[in-house]
Amino acid sequence: MRNSVINVVELILGALLIGLGLLYLMTQYRSLTQLTDIITMQAVGGDRVYQQYNLANTMEVADEEVYAAIMGYKEYPIMVDDKLIPLNGHDYELYFSYIRDGYYKKDYRYERDRQIVMVLYTYMGV
Repeated sequence: MRNSVINVVELILGALLIGLGLLYLMTQYRSLTQLTDIITMQAVGGDRVYQQYNLANTMEVADEEVYAAIMGYKEYPIMVDDKLIPLNGHDYELYFSYIRDGYYKKDYRYERDRQIVMVLYTYMGV
């Protein structure tokens, strides 16, 4: 009888310790999540991320990015040869082939708060 009471007490103490450990881990997770959110907002709001982005090679064009921009999955329009591309009625495969072959130079238009407003592709020639 005494042995079973000791086992029950040990089980209760173990469950209590596991519960306290999980509570500690949950508070650590919440505080770490809040800290990363604050740091992310400060880094994105600062100039460092923008400067690193400007150092990227804008001549390389990903097919998925062009497709997403043309089909309207992004928040900014796309312009090829000084013409705004509408969503319907164009041969997108022709644009993709020319852009993939490197005939177009990729540029960005920015707002004052450094957000991309438009993607521009200008013809460079053969």
